Amino acid sequence: MNLSHLDQIIELERGEAGLLWWAVADCGRRNLVRLHMRPGRQVESAGVVVALPVLERVAKRLKRIDNRELRHVGIPRRKPVKFRLKMDELVAIMLYVWPHAWSGHVPLGKVQQKSLNLEQFIDFT
Repeated sequence: MNLSHLDQIIELERGEAGLLWWAVADCGRRNLVRLHMRPGRQVESAGVVVALPVLERVAKRLKRIDNRELRHVGIPRRKPVKFRLKMDELVAIMLYVWPHAWSGHVPLGKVQQKSLNLEQFIDFT
């Protein structure tokens, strides 16, 4: 099976890339701070240590889209931006960002809908 077939595309309306970036970056910041604090402080789970580079990759791409939207001069685009989430990125978001997110509910809901396409392959619980 080719893993690229498991990639999912979500459509982000104007401003949703920034909201999703904030939720992903918040997860990364929260766990990086815990890793660098005193030894008794625990990260959410051991798997998040492996997922941090994946979340960083997603956050960079989302921030690029958000910056482009913020710096755009003129009439905003009417069409949503198609954002491809690789399988590992979608799994990392569903396991470590979605359960603890305080913001970005609309784009995270779109990610959750796309995760339903992978439920037969991956157990998100």
